[in-house]
Amino acid sequence: MIERTPPRSWAVLLLFRAQQSSVILVSYTFGLFLPFIREDLGITALQAGLLQGVWWITAALLALPFGAWFSRFRPVPLALVSLLLGAPFLFVQALAPGFWLLFLGRLCFILFHTVNTPARALLLHQWCAPRHYTLVQSVGLSQHSVMLALAVSLSPWLIEGLGSWRIAYMAWGGLFAAQIVVWAVVAREDRIPQAPPEQADGDGGASPWQALRLYPQGWLVAAVMLFLSATWTGMVTFLPTLWVEERGVALTLGGPLLGFLYYGLIPSGFLGGALLSRLRSRKTLLAVPALLNALFGVAVTLSEAPALLMVFITGLGLVWVATPAIQVLPFEFPGVAPRQVAVLTALTATFMGLGFALGPMLVGLVAQLTGSIQAGLIALSLLTGLGVIAGLAYPDRPGAPMAWARAGWGRIPPR
Repeated sequence: MIERTPPRSWAVLLLFRAQQSSVILVSYTFGLFLPFIREDLGITALQAGLLQGVWWITAALLALPFGAWFSRFRPVPLALVSLLLGAPFLFVQALAPGFWLLFLGRLCFILFHTVNTPARALLLHQWCAPRHYTLVQSVGLSQHSVMLALAVSLSPWLIEGLGSWRIAYMAWGGLFAAQIVVWAVVAREDRIPQAPPEQADGDGGASPWQALRLYPQGWLVAAVMLFLSATWTGMVTFLPTLWVEERGVALTLGGPLLGFLYYGLIPSGFLGGALLSRLRSRKTLLAVPALLNALFGVAVTLSEAPALLMVFITGLGLVWVATPAIQVLPFEFPGVAPRQVAVLTALTATFMGLGFALGPMLVGLVAQLTGSIQAGLIALSLLTGLGVIAGLAYPDRPGAPMAWARAGWGRIPPR
């Protein structure tokens, strides 16, 4: 069993998280690009919702089968292939002359990113000491928050400075090209920490698909993440347009305001490990963030004063402090095998993808029907309050935090 997480392992795991963040920021900053894209391409509110929705529907449909199928491959080259295949489609989006090519570019970009769905769990298994799993996730959340806070805050200035949303997209493409080079240099498989051999077949004969039946609580974890995700993308997609079109708030102010989703997460992301180890009630861990997510969503939508917006947007972001703890819950399921955790992680990714897709699509649909983006955002926030029910249904037992370690986690199969 790996007892210590060496510096190179930290570099590999945080670099992989940076890749994930870079992909996500292309989606999350779409709302800030949207006013420029709508002016350039003349797309409707419903088309805008579809452009954001196809991103997450694709991830939702493919995450689970890809998580099972590609978990048989080594995660380091899997992540590299995913980057190489996906990066060119950033440039396709930058050059799109109309809605359909932009739609296709976003579809293909996220499709190739979804290939590496199982890599997150498998990289932890290969490179990290079990006692550091939650800490790595928490540090990754803080790093993610720094990246997205900078991207969200600076995107409007970047677009205006460059004079084109298309050139800004090409800049993202350059960022991905740099990450491909760094990953090839840092993530060397000959430096994977050594550990005792695993059972002959690597998972004790367990089918990864069996996890969906053996661990029904995994579905409840995924459901909570679905509702958190729906609120998030609905807000980041349509709040800037609401502010510009209905309240006269310039994007140069709206961008920094939206950045408050991340500012509070930068220092507090480290609390994820403490929540998992000190909060014995898993029911509370799931239900309270779901409730706060709905309340802050309504408050952000109705508020107009910048000071109140800063407070409520920060609160909406801080709800995600619990997500590192929530997302590692499958690691503590008794007797769970590595590839089964990869499938349970993919299940959560599937539900998150559905949430990320449904959020902006629901807002766009309600806005189209009512003529009010505010009505769409309020409807979304109220609907995502259903996440409280999923949280309360979780079996409220403390579990065995070290069960996954006793079951073999931390060991890697012989190469």
